[in-house]
Amino acid sequence: MTTTDYLSSIHENILDEYREEVQLLASSKIDGVITTNWDHLLEETFKDFSVFIGQDGLFSSRNHGVAEIYKIHGCSQEPNSLVLTAEDYGKFRKKNPYLSSKLLTIFIEHPIIFLGYSLTDPHILEILEEIVKCFPADKMGTLRENIIFVEFSPGIEEPVITESIILKTLPVKLIRAECYKPIFEVLSEVKRRIPAHIFRRIKDELYDLVITNDPKGQLYVKEANDLDNNEGTPEFVVGYGAINQVKKSAEVAARGMIGLNREDIIRDIIFDNGDYDPNTILETVFPNLLKSSQINMPIFKYLNQSGRIGEDGTVNCEGLCARLKTRVGYSIDRYGSESERERSKKIDEVIEGISELYKSVDTNLFLRMAVFVPPEKMDLIEFQNILKVLVDSDLNSNNKSNFVKLVCVYDQLKYSKRYKF
Repeated sequence: MTTTDYLSSIHENILDEYREEVQLLASSKIDGVITTNWDHLLEETFKDFSVFIGQDGLFSSRNHGVAEIYKIHGCSQEPNSLVLTAEDYGKFRKKNPYLSSKLLTIFIEHPIIFLGYSLTDPHILEILEEIVKCFPADKMGTLRENIIFVEFSPGIEEPVITESIILKTLPVKLIRAECYKPIFEVLSEVKRRIPAHIFRRIKDELYDLVITNDPKGQLYVKEANDLDNNEGTPEFVVGYGAINQVKKSAEVAARGMIGLNREDIIRDIIFDNGDYDPNTILETVFPNLLKSSQINMPIFKYLNQSGRIGEDGTVNCEGLCARLKTRVGYSIDRYGSESERERSKKIDEVIEGISELYKSVDTNLFLRMAVFVPPEKMDLIEFQNILKVLVDSDLNSNNKSNFVKLVCVYDQLKYSKRYKF
């Protein structure tokens, strides 16, 4: 086994006494890692972090300072990157100013915790010395809270926090502890609104957007001109995740309710959360959707909300399109065929009620038989809950058609005022 082979697998051999400590490390809320280690423990611990190997990797790749691991002494997967010999360290020192300029920004913007290094480590001191040279002397105190050294001190019962000065002018916090568990426990309890790896992806997408003006489907972008037309100062909002749903909502708002489709109507009947203007639905949306006489559509919710249904169930059809008027005359009997009706008579649960039927048969049979449940056996709350479950189910075309018919039955039972519950 070569040295690189050994280093590539050594992280798998964690002693039992340190497993809890490593688990706590994995749950720590941190923005990134800078390490001189060659093994793969850190990238396996923080799997969502991007890895940059060596100083060349740090400067040749795009990085955003969050959810990143900088392996400044190389990595076992790239043997030529290892800083190992005296010659390697000599080359490394020549590039220290470049590394220090990058780290300076990180030191200013983030607290830095040094683990496994001594305050007298010459390589660490060289890097810190370069940073000190770049930092104004009168601003040195601002680093006091940002640089924290954790020193391994066997025999200490509780961690001890003090202050120290290194390189004569650089103030640091010094924590002496017997193990790292208390440190990782505190880091695990840090609350953050956006996980580090998600924040990095957002920054990466924003970077691409600025450079190319192409959000590539990951960020939903509102044009600057649209923002300028708003009154007041617009807030900066980034939506990351279900972008298709965000776009769909915006598109519907942009083109008005005329763009609603049957699925939107179905979901509004089931969840009763669309807040659509009923008159617009009746006078503008339905004429566009009911272009075929074969389309089943729940209509009574909007007729009821618009005040067109009298207490006796009669409907004022004035101004409605012809196909909508036709559907006003439909009864729930229309949604089941005679052959299916005959079969329903042989299924006891059809007579017992909607819940009993749903619990006793498979989805396919339920969707075909539910329309025959007598209205007086329909518990509308149970009926609605069943529809909420089924609306997002993976149904074939026949079952989808029967599902829409069932929604039409629910809509008529609940809103037509023809049935008393």
